[in-house]
Amino acid sequence: MLFDKKISRFSEMLCDLGCQSESRPNVPFWFRGCTDKTYKLVPSIGRPPYRVEREKALLDAFKQNAIQFLKQRPDSEWEWLFWARHHDLPTRLLDWTESPLVGLYFATHSLDDVGKDDEKDGVLWFLLPTVLNSCAHIRPDHELPIFDKDDEDLGNYLPSRLKGDVSMKPVAGIAVRYSERMQAQHSVFTVTHREQTPIEEVADSDGKTGHIGRYVVPSKAKKRIREELATLRIT
Repeated sequence: MLFDKKISRFSEMLCDLGCQSESRPNVPFWFRGCTDKTYKLVPSIGRPPYRVEREKALLDAFKQNAIQFLKQRPDSEWEWLFWARHHDLPTRLLDWTESPLVGLYFATHSLDDVGKDDEKDGVLWFLLPTVLNSCAHIRPDHELPIFDKDDEDLGNYLPSRLKGDVSMKPVAGIAVRYSERMQAQHSVFTVTHREQTPIEEVADSDGKTGHIGRYVVPSKAKKRIREELATLRIT
């Protein structure tokens, strides 16, 4: 892991991110906030009671019933998958954000109850997406693939192509932001293959996890950070 630091104020994160930017110029940073630091970076399809073998069947059922509610029919398998993810269908996609403020918001706000996990330490994950991709031998040149029907690097991760016994490592990519929520949250994504290895446990050829770090948010600091974010109009 790149680092494992505690932050009790927004300003502490901001100061450290400045140092990260100086040491890694022109390298993209992604973030994911969780109200419980023990929460693994596994997509919804990899959590009980779901399993990856069911993803395509779930997606087909979604297609069957969702078309009448969409203004325009999706024109690719990826687009269908993102619409399904937007409506909480279990998939291999894991949400990240390009904004540390959005990430910190989700590290201190539970989705269904603002203070539900306030007795637990939260976490703001810090990801180097291009370094993660280099572990899977995809575009080690600081370019990110896009979840699109013409992107060859991501083609083998489509639900219809998860066949055979070979499993590839998770990768990171950008996506067309089909919804207002995706735009507001500066959404980007990782996607797993057949095996649902947590992103924080993915290792390179040397056995290192040099693509990820984390800021731990102590439980007692959550309320104060929520107030700081509200002052910045992050709601």
